[in-house]
Amino acid sequence: MSPLARCARGLLAGAVLLVAGCGGESAPSTQPPTSAPAPSPQTSSPPPPPSPEEAAAVAALVAFQDAVRVTDQARKDPAAQDWEPAIRRHLGDPAAVLAVQSVRDYATLGLRQEGDSVVTAEVTEVDLAAAEGPTVRITGCFDSGSRQVIDVNTGVPVAPGTPPRFVWNVGVTQFPTEVGEPWLVTVLEPLTSQPC
Repeated sequence: MSPLARCARGLLAGAVLLVAGCGGESAPSTQPPTSAPAPSPQTSSPPPPPSPEEAAAVAALVAFQDAVRVTDQARKDPAAQDWEPAIRRHLGDPAAVLAVQSVRDYATLGLRQEGDSVVTAEVTEVDLAAAEGPTVRITGCFDSGSRQVIDVNTGVPVAPGTPPRFVWNVGVTQFPTEVGEPWLVTVLEPLTSQPC
């Protein structure tokens, strides 16, 4: 795993900050002062802030997780609503068009998803100067056994059309001209011929 990917995973997992509280003021004491143990010197300094590349990698991984979550939610109940606005909050074109069409196909064919997608993801490239905007490339390994497609009318699982585990190429791009400068998944390419 590359140092950038390790760092991004570490940042994504989060950091625990310990904050010690201080008590309020106390009334003056009439007792003679007692000696208190000297505070121990600081042995470590806080970690440096993430580099722009590390911050981009973390933002892209979060955007990808959100995109997977919302498409799973849509496929679990595809006919419940028009899922396009929810999908477009996390995906940009051309990936958004494909995701929306997939959900609409589920509704038309009377299918729904059970279970959640499981994808392990690793950042493989960060290009903050890309022509389309800051872009992060991710390689994912999709575990198709983590979910099933069910025929709504019969309740019978539909045979999967993919191998058990395969590679996903993912591209996540930041849109600095949009409100909030969102990171959106723009490429979501399953490589079913490449096992992982």
